[in-house]
Amino acid sequence: MAGNALIIKEPGARPVGRPRCMETQASILAAAADLLESQPYRDISVERIAAQAGVGKQTIYRWYDSKADLMLDAFLARYSEIMPPAMLSGDPLANLRDYLHHLVEVLPSHSIEGGYRALFAEAQFDRNFRERFAEIVLKRRRDLVRAFILSAVHKKQLRGDVDPDILVSSILSPLLMKFLATAELPDRAYADKVLDLVLRGASAKVSETASS
Repeated sequence: MAGNALIIKEPGARPVGRPRCMETQASILAAAADLLESQPYRDISVERIAAQAGVGKQTIYRWYDSKADLMLDAFLARYSEIMPPAMLSGDPLANLRDYLHHLVEVLPSHSIEGGYRALFAEAQFDRNFRERFAEIVLKRRRDLVRAFILSAVHKKQLRGDVDPDILVSSILSPLLMKFLATAELPDRAYADKVLDLVLRGASAKVSETASS
């Protein structure tokens, strides 16, 4: 690995303080994540999570205001365990492609698919939770893809006049829409098609050809 490589890990659960508290939190998050993998979201209660974790219900409410907040942290803890960290070094567009390949493989996995769908649905009905979900899950993913794009602009792989936010939306939205709203899940080939189509119009080589 290059000495100046920047490695970005996926966000995990919020820390809660002292080691003993952290051990208790880890037990709670593991119990919640296990239930999220095996049970419909609507059938999971704070009481059931507490029983599986071997703690009192009030211990959970000491740290979490709602079941949704707890399940989001449980989802993030499990997601950060299986999603490889992203590297911002070397070829940014190649790294972006690798990141998208990992993303489309992780999203439909047994550990992630049900939880992501349930939390996304929960966010449609609870504005406060929607803001937290958007900030922690959606915005951080967008920021990471944006970092790849800005690095590619800096290395003159992409035109300097591209709008990074539009490119981010053009890359991520088709993948997430296909995952959430269709029966056919996105795969590496689909991610490649989306990325190639978006980059074709933003490539610095296209700009050079047009101006010659």
